[in-house]
Amino acid sequence: MSSSRRLSKKGLLVLLLLALLLAVGGAAGYAWLQGEDARARVLARVEPALESRLGPVHIGNDFHVGWTGTVSLGPVEIPGTRPEGPPVVRVSRVTVRIRRMALLRGHVEASRVELAGVTVEAGPDGQELRALVERVREARKDRRPAASSDPGTSRELPQVVLKNVHLAFEHQGRREWGPFAGRVRVEGTKEEPRLEATAELPGGGSAALTVVRAESGPSGTLRIRGVPAGPLLSLAELPLSVEGGTLEGELQADASRLTFSGAMTGLTVASPQLAPEPVGPFTFSAQGRVNWDVKSRKVVLESLRLTMGERRQAGVEVHGETTWVGEPRFWLRAELQPLSFEEALTALPPSLVPDVELARLEGQFRASLALSGPVYRRRDWAVQAKLELPPELKRAARTGPLAWVRESFDYRPLTAEGRGRELRIGPANPAYVPLAELPRPLVRAVLRSEDAAFWIHQGFDFESLRNIVLAPEDDKLRGGSTLTQQLAKNLFLSRERTYARKVKEALLTLGLEASVSKERLLEVYLNLIEWGPNVYGIGEAARHYFDKNARELSIREAAFLATIIPNPVRYHGYCSRGALSDTWMKVVGDLLTDMYEGGDISEAEYQEALAAPLPFACQARAEPTVD
Repeated sequence: MSSSRRLSKKGLLVLLLLALLLAVGGAAGYAWLQGEDARARVLARVEPALESRLGPVHIGNDFHVGWTGTVSLGPVEIPGTRPEGPPVVRVSRVTVRIRRMALLRGHVEASRVELAGVTVEAGPDGQELRALVERVREARKDRRPAASSDPGTSRELPQVVLKNVHLAFEHQGRREWGPFAGRVRVEGTKEEPRLEATAELPGGGSAALTVVRAESGPSGTLRIRGVPAGPLLSLAELPLSVEGGTLEGELQADASRLTFSGAMTGLTVASPQLAPEPVGPFTFSAQGRVNWDVKSRKVVLESLRLTMGERRQAGVEVHGETTWVGEPRFWLRAELQPLSFEEALTALPPSLVPDVELARLEGQFRASLALSGPVYRRRDWAVQAKLELPPELKRAARTGPLAWVRESFDYRPLTAEGRGRELRIGPANPAYVPLAELPRPLVRAVLRSEDAAFWIHQGFDFESLRNIVLAPEDDKLRGGSTLTQQLAKNLFLSRERTYARKVKEALLTLGLEASVSKERLLEVYLNLIEWGPNVYGIGEAARHYFDKNARELSIREAAFLATIIPNPVRYHGYCSRGALSDTWMKVVGDLLTDMYEGGDISEAEYQEALAAPLPFACQARAEPTVD
């Protein structure tokens, strides 16, 4: 006999006797049933049965027997582990309806159990709820299974109805989700029971769960429809706010496989780190299959397809595997399906799309990412990333929206006060220096400092990104942005430090790499970037710092100029003082060492550069203090 039926007989036998007394004794019997003696008799049966399964249980003084065969009591509370804290579960009222036809056959069965006003307090990071689950698990181990007198028969368990349910979570503050309502019903035989549960969720939407336990093992299906995504995601306490959005999905699982599909539509996200204004609407979808083998301790991600956009324009295929034999290890591979600029831009919310007609660029690009290594040793992960801009895409881009960068153009740099003075990026500007006329050590110093992989990457230095992503949190690593990314930012974008700007920057970087040769990108970069207060381009920088033509810069002077690119206004203070600090002398020396070890300069040039002076020519004036 199942534990739930035993609970019914233990707890409801007294209720049946009370109901019979009520029928015979009329008003006098009814009055007695509402009294303390009847309540004590019921609780004497119910409390031990509950405590054997849940641990300590407190049942309040509210007790009522209805004329129609219902018994209600409450409130029912299951204390948590914190003496000063609220109960982990509190039910304002429990109402049990007895099945009349079963009474005629001599059985005591409940047809319906209603739990109203339910509050579940998960506690800090879910600790209280986990402790309750552990208590139930231990209690189940201690109970002996009772022999069933009718194996294989089909006897209905009571339908459980939940009303006005709230779930409370604690993590950096208390959050509550609710109210929602639900129903749970178990049918079938003892050997093959079938559980069906439905829920009406806060703000609309529904969920339906079916679980079947057969000889081959358990299996189940979960379906969700029209669930408001914003309130649900807010429970995760993300570092951003989410609004709107609807979630649909289906999940099927058995003893060895999980299949899932789902979609999120119309989600809007707001965060100062993302963008000044809310960003959306987003549309995502996912579908995939996961297999696992408990004996071999292996989990295989057979397939996962992630898409973005209403028409699922941007798609990523993911495969992977994790093994838990010895030291846990994993491998994961993700491939961006061939994607055009038009498809990529259409898939994104408008606020993430740059104000350049990149959609006119024809052709498709591809990308892939592979990760592998020990699960718990992030620094030892192997990372391989690849981005492909096919030749046909580059051919089409020659007449595309960024073709003007290959010719002379006017540029007004963005400053803290707005757009600065107009610069001509081309031979018409006396300070402009073609790439072929610049000293090779200067070019190598800039690339060695800012973008060592410039000539071989397609706009993104994945090795540098790997070092940043996989490094411990306390590591302070520079870099990540390639020369092309910096150029995209200077040419087209504001100075805001947001993820939205980084998305636009990435798209513009792809456009520049497809449209402009590497030599031209480098030439524009050197003649356009800021080298000091109101100093733009290498020609102005050489004249400002050393009163020289850029074509005549020494190796040490070139190395110094390369080191100040990340923050030229701050580091301009060295020029004003006329000398470097010990710290910055080491920075310049380290770059010279890298150039020598990388074959950019000879040993004689290296030794001469280390000993050479820096004859600053700029006049002393009030500048930011440099440590």
